[in-house]
Amino acid sequence: MKEHLFKQYLDNILEHLNITTDDLFEETKKSEVVRPRQMLYYLCREKANMQFTEIRNYLSKQGFEVALDTIIFGTNSFKKILEEDKDYEYIVRKLEDIEH
Repeated sequence: MKEHLFKQYLDNILEHLNITTDDLFEETKKSEVVRPRQMLYYLCREKANMQFTEIRNYLSKQGFEVALDTIIFGTNSFKKILEEDKDYEYIVRKLEDIEH
């Protein structure tokens, strides 16, 4: 069930932000890639109650290897972004809608 949620969040982010999987999982520090990735971590952790190890597992299945510390840091960073930028709050509400 949680893997379905991960894939749905991933698809929603890719579609809404008009980026590809390759773009999202590119090894870069560019904010236009990092923020959507952090948004994915946040949605999985905060909205689907996934453990950080589960998120890492699903990312690994996508061919993206990432340290747990990076996922934790990204989730926390995105929480701060949400507090400061109401536009992201709107986007998250829109992207957290899941087709069951």
